[in-house]
Amino acid sequence: MKKIVLLIIVIFSVISCSTDVEGDKFHLELLPIDSAVLPVEFKKDSVYELPFNYIRPSTCHIFEGFYYEKNLNVRTIAIQTSVIEQSNCTTATVNPITEILQFKPTTETSYVFKLWKGTDANGADVYEEITIPVVP
Repeated sequence: MKKIVLLIIVIFSVISCSTDVEGDKFHLELLPIDSAVLPVEFKKDSVYELPFNYIRPSTCHIFEGFYYEKNLNVRTIAIQTSVIEQSNCTTATVNPITEILQFKPTTETSYVFKLWKGTDANGADVYEEITIPVVP
């Protein structure tokens, strides 16, 4: 009897699940860093809250986090957003927007922050590079 009840529950669970999703469609989009307020130096193993400003193009752009790439002491940073694909998007009225990135230097070498500023006329990525030394 328990096996029959379990089988019926499994069948109803499979039937009730629909693969048709009628929700909003979206895509990911990177936005350039407009500006940042970074310290002149870091202390090793201290935690810093680094504010990064960006321009939100429309009300359909939703902050998803930071694009953050580490390569030795180089940190490449951009703003990652989800863009909801709908026709009633309007120009965002609150700009710039500030998001905080927590950063903890773990070595005593300088860190190079490459802030993505967008692309040039040829489609090549443009970066602002800021070097910040670490003091003991």
